[in-house]
Amino acid sequence: MSHHLVEARGLSHVYEDGTVALDDVSFRITHGESVAIIGANGAGKSTLLMHLNGHLSPTSGEVRIGETPLTRETLPAIRRTVGLVFQDPDDQLFMPTVYDDVAFGPRNQGLPEAEVDRRVREALERVGVWQVASAASVPAVRPAARRSGGNRRRAGDGTGHPGDG
Repeated sequence: MSHHLVEARGLSHVYEDGTVALDDVSFRITHGESVAIIGANGAGKSTLLMHLNGHLSPTSGEVRIGETPLTRETLPAIRRTVGLVFQDPDDQLFMPTVYDDVAFGPRNQGLPEAEVDRRVREALERVGVWQVASAASVPAVRPAARRSGGNRRRAGDGTGHPGDG
């Protein structure tokens, strides 16, 4: 699967209450492009993004990641390459500890616990959260709810910088 293309073709989404959130949206993002999605509250930005990893299914149209159309059959493979980070870390961090939040994905992929542990530590070290989490008596197990907003964002999306929290 190519990691160089995100595409929507005629993407529409109508919520169960009849609200039209997306109406025939088409775009193509290729390798090296940077894209901003802007709009007023309720314009459909979050709805659009939730279609890119199959969190929502379109009413009509399609999403393609690489050359692969997003379908029920391709969903596991696409979710291994496309992640979704919520704006509010409290919506994303739902496990009792940061470690468990980061381990959620690898565990759901069925990886052995030793591999899960390796990936969690590597991810937390990469974004500078392992040391912050180590302030608890056991590394990376301080409850997520007791962390600063910046540290919760770093744990949730891996893009923060040390000192944000």
